[in-house]
Amino acid sequence: MDIEHSSPEEKTTIEPYDEIYIEIFSLDQDEVNFLNRRQGVTNTAGPEGFSLIAHRVDEFGRINLPVIGKIKLSGYTLEEASDLLETELAGYLNSPSVKLNFVNKNIAVMGYVARPGRYYYSTDKISIFQALSMAGDIQEFGNRKNVCVIRNVEDKITKHYINLTNEELFTSPYYYLRSNDIVYVEPLRRRWWGLDTFPYALVLSSITTFILVLDYVNRQ
Repeated sequence: MDIEHSSPEEKTTIEPYDEIYIEIFSLDQDEVNFLNRRQGVTNTAGPEGFSLIAHRVDEFGRINLPVIGKIKLSGYTLEEASDLLETELAGYLNSPSVKLNFVNKNIAVMGYVARPGRYYYSTDKISIFQALSMAGDIQEFGNRKNVCVIRNVEDKITKHYINLTNEELFTSPYYYLRSNDIVYVEPLRRRWWGLDTFPYALVLSSITTFILVLDYVNRQ
């Protein structure tokens, strides 16, 4: 039987300090070249390379474009920001078309996962399951029922614990992560006691040997 859940519809909007890649097209393509930052940049591999061609949103939620100057984009979705820029550029270019993408959005996955680290993504949303899969999934002794998500909300650090096995997660505001979230997978209690490295074979062998010796003595 299929079970459906309505995940929270939270629009991803541009925020201060985001990095935005902007590509502008026009019927007068030669005249728009000075607005595109890719010119002269040959290597965009990795976060540092993408930063070279991105526009950083300042603390007031604005970017600074040639000719247009500073324009506020924070609070807009990528689609809304594209429409806004097309309207602003209409006075300078012939039928401008603007494409926007996030650059260097990232989350950190720590604790009992196969590959702890910081992971970058360019999509509007990333779910906690997608983030964990990027990190190679939770290891054997990771606690799936008590995963901590650390988030900065209005300059306050918050910690929220979620249960990956509980269906309520799909309607939680923590199902989709935000850029700069930290996911920490705690160890199970049995791992705290080091049971994953406990010498079971040695103990069983010793018990077996003791029983054999005891049996031999009793027969004498």
